[in-house]
Amino acid sequence: MARTRGQETVRDMVLSLAVVMAGVFLFVIFVLPRGDGEDAVKVVENTSTTVTAFARQAPYEVLAPSGLGQDLWKPTSLRVQVPGSTAGADPDVATLSIGYVVDREDDRAYARYEVSNAPDAVQRLLGNRPVTGHRAIDGQTWDERRSDDGHLALTRAVGDAVVIIDDGAGSGGASEADLEALAASVRPVAPPDGPARGAG
Repeated sequence: MARTRGQETVRDMVLSLAVVMAGVFLFVIFVLPRGDGEDAVKVVENTSTTVTAFARQAPYEVLAPSGLGQDLWKPTSLRVQVPGSTAGADPDVATLSIGYVVDREDDRAYARYEVSNAPDAVQRLLGNRPVTGHRAIDGQTWDERRSDDGHLALTRAVGDAVVIIDDGAGSGGASEADLEALAASVRPVAPPDGPARGAG
């Protein structure tokens, strides 16, 4: 017996919907990217070029991390202040700051590196955190500055500048071993027009 016109229309609509949904399902399965639950780390490109250019303009010997594994140590922020670049600031101050994500599977952590000749560089970054000990790392002596809640920072005076390494004093900070590895990587930066001077 022949179907009525209305029954054929409903049946056609159901079949068309099924075809469309099957296409959407296949698109989701095979075309859309599937993440691992974490967003990719956004890396700052050409950090070495910026650091080298900064070393040429800074009024002191610049030290910076070198030789860190790029798969693990990923620079995610880079800030420089060269003499005369900031209105109202000391015209002789030069500061280089690099933020890193230590990117282990299921365990990302944060570490911060700064070198500056600002008189208040340590206080500005760490507050009034006192020296609580000393640590020998790769032949250099670093001051330990541990906060009341256990966060570690390492500082070292080098000529007219100070190097500061810390975990950001927040959740997700790098381990002491990672901060030591960052400290051990610090080397003089060779400016484009000549070799680096010996580290202090």
